[in-house]
Amino acid sequence: MKVLLLVASVASAVTAPPGPPPAVTLVAERFAQTSRGIVGFHFHRLFDVRAGFSSRHEDLVMDGVYDDGAIAKVRIVSYTIDGKAASAADQAAVKDAWEHPKPTEAFQPPFDPRYLTAYQYQVSGPQKVAFTSPVADAAHGNGAFTYDENNNVVDLTYHPNALPPHANFAEITDRRAEVLPGYWAVTQESHLYKGSYGPFSGQGTIQITYSNFRRFPDLQSALKDLAVAR
Repeated sequence: MKVLLLVASVASAVTAPPGPPPAVTLVAERFAQTSRGIVGFHFHRLFDVRAGFSSRHEDLVMDGVYDDGAIAKVRIVSYTIDGKAASAADQAAVKDAWEHPKPTEAFQPPFDPRYLTAYQYQVSGPQKVAFTSPVADAAHGNGAFTYDENNNVVDLTYHPNALPPHANFAEITDRRAEVLPGYWAVTQESHLYKGSYGPFSGQGTIQITYSNFRRFPDLQSALKDLAVAR
């Protein structure tokens, strides 16, 4: 029996994936500490895509509420597609996508304590960590992030493991900052997509700005404030 237990223990040690480096553990702890609370924000997204003679431009403005870093609710302020007001169906689809993202599409940060086991890490420089994930969906990817002397992530660049239709390349970059005392969040986000549509090569870009962060004592207060049109 002792021999069998020893063999099982050795086999488990061999097959168990390595844990994250100590630096990643510290960054993850800091991320959890600085993502807590009910926080309102303002959001502006510009989306452009072009392939051959076809193009599309979207301009979306929203206000929203974070609950411990996750989006709890959004309100569309304005949304236009090629200069025209988006339909009610388009607005409803956008709102639902932000409030109820699919688990395979909403990115799972490699420095979030909940998702560390989905990634492998390598310290690639001073205050820089490279990461990869075998999970083949848009919620995971391969890239790197950097952090400051207090273990706050300041930027992240990655290539998602699943691409949207017609794309063969994607790169997403986030810039993070202390937007309120003790609270860090993404302030700038950019996406670059390359691919083809029929015989035409194409390219798409997304530029997102987050601003006007403000704290609330509880979720009910934040949702009440969000409901007030400005």
